[in-house]
Amino acid sequence: MDLLKHVVVAGEGELIEMHGPTAGSISILVDPAKTGKTDLCVLIQTLDPGAAVPVHRHEKAEQVLHFLSGCGTVSLSGHETKAEPGTTVHVPKGVEHGIANPGDTPLSFLEATTPPGFQEAFRHMSRLPEPTPQAIAKIARQHDILISDG
Repeated sequence: MDLLKHVVVAGEGELIEMHGPTAGSISILVDPAKTGKTDLCVLIQTLDPGAAVPVHRHEKAEQVLHFLSGCGTVSLSGHETKAEPGTTVHVPKGVEHGIANPGDTPLSFLEATTPPGFQEAFRHMSRLPEPTPQAIAKIARQHDILISDG
């Protein structure tokens, strides 16, 4: 086993800077590009103050979100709850969910997704010259991220 493919020490994840409505950063820790065949993706997402992950759903994937720092809100199937350090949210396939950081400090959470694929959406979104909600939604749709219209 090649440990370099399967062990990520602090600060060594692939860092992606996000802009626009989802401003912040994403550190990809586990994905097929690094490990080869794998059935999940693990990353840490940090939302800047005022940023949000829009309400969306996944038809093929489920997720676990574990909040590490900051304080925000999670919408899960139309119900809103606090997202603070230690909160864990399981998102089954097909369930609408979103995350908002209305606070004045960054909101960070560990995200595990199976099957993988969203990391590619984040890579594409980070390269958008103008990350408008429409441009983000177009890329998202290509990766099983179905953003709600309202």
